[in-house]
Amino acid sequence: MTINPPHRLAALGAEALAFVSHERAEAMAREWLGGTLSAVHAPQWPVARSLAMELALSVPSLMGTTAFDRLARAMKGRPADDLAAAALLRRSRIRLARISQRGFEDLATGERLTLVPTPFSNAIRDGASFGLFATLDDAHIAAARPLVPLDDEALALARSFVRPGNLGLGNGIRCAEAVYRHIVRNAIAPLAAAGAAAGRKPKLPFRPGENRLDALAAAWAGLGREPNARELAQARGFAGHDALMDALLSVGIARNGGAPDLASAYTRIAAVLIETMALRSAHGSGRGNLDAVAAAIDAGIAGGSFPPEGRHVFDSLRERVKLSAARPSDDATDLDRLVQRIRALRAKTVEQGCTEQEALAAAEKVAELLDRYGLNLSELDLRRQSCEGIGIETDRKRRGPIDDCMGTIAAFFDCRVWSETAEDATLRYIFFGLPADVQAAVYLHDLIALAFISETAAFQAGDFYRAADSGHRRSATNSFQLGLARGINQKLRTLRQARDVAGAGSNGRALVPIKDSMIDDEMERLGLTFHRKSTTRKKVLPGAYNAGKEAGERFEYRPGIEQRGA
Repeated sequence: MTINPPHRLAALGAEALAFVSHERAEAMAREWLGGTLSAVHAPQWPVARSLAMELALSVPSLMGTTAFDRLARAMKGRPADDLAAAALLRRSRIRLARISQRGFEDLATGERLTLVPTPFSNAIRDGASFGLFATLDDAHIAAARPLVPLDDEALALARSFVRPGNLGLGNGIRCAEAVYRHIVRNAIAPLAAAGAAAGRKPKLPFRPGENRLDALAAAWAGLGREPNARELAQARGFAGHDALMDALLSVGIARNGGAPDLASAYTRIAAVLIETMALRSAHGSGRGNLDAVAAAIDAGIAGGSFPPEGRHVFDSLRERVKLSAARPSDDATDLDRLVQRIRALRAKTVEQGCTEQEALAAAEKVAELLDRYGLNLSELDLRRQSCEGIGIETDRKRRGPIDDCMGTIAAFFDCRVWSETAEDATLRYIFFGLPADVQAAVYLHDLIALAFISETAAFQAGDFYRAADSGHRRSATNSFQLGLARGINQKLRTLRQARDVAGAGSNGRALVPIKDSMIDDEMERLGLTFHRKSTTRKKVLPGAYNAGKEAGERFEYRPGIEQRGA
């Protein structure tokens, strides 16, 4: 039999008190004392409140969860002994018992077990007692929370809830409420250990040594000032659904646990997370969906695992988040006209389709437009712009050869790109940078996607594909597309190098380092950190791969977009 978990019951039981609605418990205590507001001044108020808190630990929500259930859900990463003790608390039941040294007799069932010592059973004298017990195995039981000794009248009251045939308490919650009301109204002093719990602040489920979010809250609680840029960047790094839910939950726990500075720190952290997620959403990321967080909070409230006051905190902070406008929109600026022109080209090209040669020709044409715009742009004009992001849905759950082009597309137009997994497990990409550059990158992505379709169709109509047996045709198509991606990437890099050489010394390319610094600063505001996925060597059919590579490299400049009436 494991002995350690019983010794952790007291500490974890105190943590569970943070998941109890103090308002509801105090309302119950007032009802026991006559239901008036002046009840809080009665001599028995500390006892009434203590017993009401104890009862509230076991009262299930509408969805059937107790404070112990909610504690267990918040214990990710805890030591094994803590997890085992939490499981015991979840299984604990209100029992009417007679205790004699280390003997336990259930007065509602006649069951006899060995009582494993805990601080609560050690403090009780022999005789009839009432409270929460956790069964360890077929032969052992432990007191999970403070026990209440019963006088004859209280014992008789408790026995009235025993089901016929000694089949246990008919309703443990109602039995406890009746017993505790009797104790409070008759000014019977329960065990000192229970009374001491009333005046002691519950231990918070707060582990700065083990939990990074708790560590940040502890640091912010002692700041005595507003967080600086480095500290804000730390908080932004947590931005996400789970961290925000944890921060909001911790606000209420800290408030109820009498830790206002800690509650304030969690509130500030939650505000930073909400602002960061709102920014990410505005920039095309699917990981900043605050509506999804709101839905999860509502589900948690309905299930009893999230306090209603947490929704109020969330709504208040979300309302406070004001995203500043990137730039005035009343007059059409040169940048507006450039963005609109790229969008118009994109719409027309997507409608008409294009070949790989036309895609590269269009990329060069758009690059010329961007550089021409940059010639008349000062550093001040550039810094007046705000970064934006646009999300690209792939509708695929696995990477494909075209994904090898994403980084090159972004670099060609001075952007950044990253991938993320959408809620439906499909892959999506975010192009991020200055407005015109992002529009151009998305445009080029669409062109290359169309080129993949047309060039693959041409390959599959050719001799190599028709000559392949059916078992190798899928591999042949994949090999061709890998080669096509390689060829397009090489051509785009060559065009980028030529563009940089041609524009050397002019504003069109000289402002690129400033763009990079602006993008870096904005990405820091988003709290984004990335890692490169390692790529494995792919087996290809050499003939098909070389055919795709040649198709990607084959390019004689002709303004295909202009020939189509752009």
